[in-house]
Amino acid sequence: MTILSFIVSTKNNASTIKFVIHSICLTAIHLSSKCNVATELILVDGMSKDGNIEKASKEITQCKNFLYRVRILQDPGLSLSFSREIGLRHSVGDIVVFLDGDIILSHSFATNICKYIRKINEWGALMPYTTIIPLKGYSGIFNMFATHILQRQFENMFPRIVRSDIIRDNPFWSLLSRFWGEDRLLLQQLKIQRVRRLFAQDLVIYKYEEPSFINYWHKHIRYGEGMCKDLNRYAKRILLKDIVLRRLSYIDIILPLLSLYTSILMALTMKNLSLKDRIVNSIKVSLLRYLIRLAMIIGDIKGCILK
Repeated sequence: MTILSFIVSTKNNASTIKFVIHSICLTAIHLSSKCNVATELILVDGMSKDGNIEKASKEITQCKNFLYRVRILQDPGLSLSFSREIGLRHSVGDIVVFLDGDIILSHSFATNICKYIRKINEWGALMPYTTIIPLKGYSGIFNMFATHILQRQFENMFPRIVRSDIIRDNPFWSLLSRFWGEDRLLLQQLKIQRVRRLFAQDLVIYKYEEPSFINYWHKHIRYGEGMCKDLNRYAKRILLKDIVLRRLSYIDIILPLLSLYTSILMALTMKNLSLKDRIVNSIKVSLLRYLIRLAMIIGDIKGCILK
């Protein structure tokens, strides 16, 4: 019998974790009844301080009869990458689904996942389609950013659903898990291993929108800082190519006009909006993209040069 493992990395997600667990339980019921697949749930909490773990435990108790195996773990809260590594280490699943504490599985995910169980064994990795849930009073910028930029960059999308043996057989995975932003490195390793990746548009997941530019700013400073943090000299040597390539991408910071193509792309794709709205929204998304890159290089300098 195939085992599907949901590894949920969460930290201070008390407001959303209930819905995340509930959506996994509904999917587990469908997997068990429709395609004879068992569901494992690995919850890795990063030292939350908002009652996140208590709410998650309560929700799991209500549906544990539908789950093959449940583990609730804690990590130091260092990074999403480290959390995923801990979850994978304790998982027994044949297929791994990486989720965050603010990502909810849709009804279409539950009803369509069965037909992809065989395909994941053939392809190796799947990318579900991400839809952003805008929150009242929030900027809405990340929604536009994800819709018009991230979803179009298929080659750079993190494969959230992966055959577990592909990761476990990769000698670099444990090392990469200490590198903030390991998703890009894992993606590169999959390309090197010639693992085929399938974009599954009918496997929809929902992600809550981030509340502000400040959240993006602090998050990506951490990503940049993580390029050197916790890595020894040997590890840095292995990752030197990746670090250099990421730093070269910061040329957009030096020459911000190179980001204009983002605005042009946005203006062309948002055909349902007026010309004025297209221009305004494209400028906002370009600004977000620019701030993300700027934050990462600041973090890189802080973590690698000034420490």
